[in-house]
Amino acid sequence: MRTLKLGLVLFFVILAASCGGKKEVIVPDHISAGGVQTDKGMPFYERGCYARALDYFYRANELYTAIGDSRGMAMSANNIGVVYRSMGEAAAAIPFFEDALRMYRSLGDQENVRQTLSNLAAAQVDTGDYGAAGKNIDEALKIHIRGKPFAPAMTVKGILLAKQGDVKGAEAMLKEALDDISRRHPAGEAAANYAMGELLLGTARYREAVPYFNKALESDRKAGFYRGIADDLTALGHCSAGLRDDASAVNHWEQSVRIYALLGMEEKVRATMGMLDEAARRSNRDIALTRALVDRWLKGDMTDSLCD
Repeated sequence: MRTLKLGLVLFFVILAASCGGKKEVIVPDHISAGGVQTDKGMPFYERGCYARALDYFYRANELYTAIGDSRGMAMSANNIGVVYRSMGEAAAAIPFFEDALRMYRSLGDQENVRQTLSNLAAAQVDTGDYGAAGKNIDEALKIHIRGKPFAPAMTVKGILLAKQGDVKGAEAMLKEALDDISRRHPAGEAAANYAMGELLLGTARYREAVPYFNKALESDRKAGFYRGIADDLTALGHCSAGLRDDASAVNHWEQSVRIYALLGMEEKVRATMGMLDEAARRSNRDIALTRALVDRWLKGDMTDSLCD
C-alpha cells in the first residue's frame, strides 16, 4: 500500500518589500530561521526525497524550539511525522503527530488540529491500531472550518473502513472525498484516487481500478512526485496482471522499478523486480537492459541524483 501523501503544514516567513510608501518589515534572522529550513525541505519532500527533507525539518524544529515558538514547533513536529510515515515508519511518526496535536490544541488552532488528527489517524491505520485511528478521524471529521468537510480526513476514513472490511462504506466515503476534492482540494486528488484504486484492486475489480490509478499518476507527474509516480505505475502493473495482460504489466513495472532504483529504494526494487521477472518470463520479454540500469543506479552510478 502506498502511504498517503498529505498533511504537511506550511509556515512561510514573509518579508514585506518596501513599496508604495509602506515601511519594510524586517524579521530577525533567529525568528525566520525555522521557516527558511522548512522552505528548503519542501522541494525534497515533494519529490519524494524523504531523507533530505527530514534533515531540514529536524533543523527547523530545533530552531523553533530554541526560541520557544509553539506554532513553529507544532508545524515542524507534524512535518517530521509526515516524512517518517512517508518513509514507511508510521510508529516513529506517531509521537511527533501527538506532540503537534497537543500544541495545536493549546493554541486553539482548530484547522491544524483537524489536519494533525487526520495525519495521526493515518499513521495509526498503518500500524493496525484501528480503534485509536477511528476515534481520531471521527473527531477530525466533526471539525468543519467555514462549514466545509475535510477531504483528506474523508480519505483516511475510507481507508480505515476498507481495512476493517467495510468495502461498501469505504467506497462511499472515498467517492464523497473525490467529489469534494475535485471542487475544492485539488492537491489531495492523487491520494484519494490512489486510495479508491487500491480499494477496487483489493476486491479484484481490476478494470474499474485503472482509471483511478491513471488519475493519480497524472496528478503525481504534474507535481513531480517521483515516489508517487513509481507507486502508481506499480499499481497499474498489478491491474494488468490481474487482467492477465503480462505484457502491459511488464511495461508498467519496468518503469516503476527504474524510478525506485533512481531513488535508491532497494526494498521496493527487490519486490518489483520479483514480479517483473515472473511477468517477463510469461510474456517472453527480455528485461536485461532494465536489470542493468537498476543495478547501475542502485550503486549510485548516475549522472546526477534526483535528490540533489
